Amino acid sequence: MLRKLKIVIDDIIRTVITNISGVTGRKIRYWYWSKKFKKCGKNVIIDEGVIIQNPQWISIGDNVWIDKYSVLMAGPVDFGGNSVVKKKKNNSFKWNEGELIIGNEVHIGMFNIIQAHAGVYIGDKVTTSAGVKIYSLSNYPFDENNPALITYANYLVKEGTVAYILSPIVIEEGVWIGLNSIVLGGCIGKNSFIASNSIVLKDIPENSYAAGNPAQRIKPRFKMGLNDEK
Repeated sequence: MLRKLKIVIDDIIRTVITNISGVTGRKIRYWYWSKKFKKCGKNVIIDEGVIIQNPQWISIGDNVWIDKYSVLMAGPVDFGGNSVVKKKKNNSFKWNEGELIIGNEVHIGMFNIIQAHAGVYIGDKVTTSAGVKIYSLSNYPFDENNPALITYANYLVKEGTVAYILSPIVIEEGVWIGLNSIVLGGCIGKNSFIASNSIVLKDIPENSYAAGNPAQRIKPRFKMGLNDEK
């Protein structure tokens, strides 16, 4: 009974502090969430409207800004018995399933969703523009081992099979992800730029300007040497 009461009180506190504006709100939210995160650095700004689930699975570095109305979700998922789960391997992801790691000097833009149930690593000096969605767990449209099986995307379905895909994501140092882009898997290489409204499904090489659905390298982002493409 006491544990349930603590949960209720904590839910009320979160609801109240989430929408306090200005410097006061930022200070209160930092004080509250820094004690909940697995790790939390200095000068972390958590703006108003930010929703955080399973903070014990989230590590945040120094000088990080999580902008207004973003959602951070972490922690492994306990799939039900009626689930089909496909796991994609990402050799660049070295952490535990369900972990969300955010490096130093990162800006998470407004109205972002970062869903790290399979694992997401975001390196130092990364910027995500407004409306970016990063999903390491999503639903799969069919069961590859049984194509005739009807599957669903709603875990509340009692009679039927729900299909999921787990795909850990790595976003390396210096990456900038443009407005409304979606990342569903792979490793985005160091110092790359993902153009607005792109969908990342697989690895993007280092120092790329990438765009499209699926996103592909179009040219180098920066001219690093004589052998770079023009």
